[in-house]
This record gives sequence, structure tokens and C-alpha cells, in this order.
Amino acid sequence: MSAEQAARRERVTGEPRRVRPLPRPRAQSEIDEQTALGGAYVRSLMRGQLRAGLTGFAVLALTVATLPLAFRALHDDAVTWFVLGFAVYPPLGLIAWWYVRAAERNERDFARLVADRPAEGRRDR
Repeated sequence: MSAEQAARRERVTGEPRRVRPLPRPRAQSEIDEQTALGGAYVRSLMRGQLRAGLTGFAVLALTVATLPLAFRALHDDAVTWFVLGFAVYPPLGLIAWWYVRAAERNERDFARLVADRPAEGRRDR
């Protein structure tokens, strides 16, 4: 076979490849498009944050509301000032610490939901 009779090599090419955008998780697109389901996701986050805030406020109100009763029972100005100066702040700090943790947990769970990842180590209620 001569060189002219041999089959010529041909380069076969396909269509140019396009880079596809990464698919967004379903929950994120639902929220971005402001659908009813996305609204439900956002409302659930807001409801959880409201629940944490109202719980913290209720505990704070209960703590503050019992102070006058405690002062009436003590009948001692020195103890009253000690309670006002030192004994009130640790419970207030604990309430604030609990609220921040609850709010961050709600936001972390919401972020996992939007990213379509299961909640890790979360107990069912």
C-alpha cells in the first residue's frame, strides 16, 4: 500500500465543553427565589430565635421579679446591697450565655438545612 492509498488520520472533536454552574442545594434556591417553602424555612428560623429570646426574657423576668420578695424577707440593708451588687450578676451572665448558645445553635441548624446536610448530634425532641 502506498502512502496515498493509506487512510488518512482524522481528528474527531466534539462540541466545546461548557462549564456548568454548581447546582445549589434545594433549600437555598427555595429561599433565594422566595417561594412558599423558602418562606417556611425562614419562618422556622425566626420562630426558633423568638422562642429562645422569650424563654431568656421569661427567666430574667422571674429572677428580677423575685428580688423585692427576697429583700422584704431579709430585712437587712447590708445583705440587700450584697445581693444587688454580687448575687444578681452570675444568673444574668448564665441567662445571656444560654441565649447566645441557643441562638447560635438555631443558626447552625438552619445553615445545615440550607446546605442539605443532616444535623450532627442533634437529639430529636
